[in-house]
Amino acid sequence: MQISSYISNVSRVVAKFTAQNEKTEPEKEASGVSAADAFLKEARKSPAQRIRDQILARMKLDEESLASMPAEKRAAVEKQIAEELKRQLSGEKDRRGAAVDLTA
Repeated sequence: MQISSYISNVSRVVAKFTAQNEKTEPEKEASGVSAADAFLKEARKSPAQRIRDQILARMKLDEESLASMPAEKRAAVEKQIAEELKRQLSGEKDRRGAAVDLTA
């Protein structure tokens, strides 16, 4: 008798746990996007797009706020982004500010 009551208790707990997990979907964040989806979205970006996103984040901007700027201000920000992209993608970032000439 004890074994059968134990089994029925275990099955009730398992059923309750399964029902709760199906409702909450713990792998999803509050925004409704899973961590895997967020990772894949980031992984599909080109290196230039990742750098652009980092530069915009440093400027405390996003694509929407950049698009809503006046044309002159947006052009100035885009120019800064282009210069930074060129510098980072060409490797000049590593040589900038070096006190020693490592080419000799």
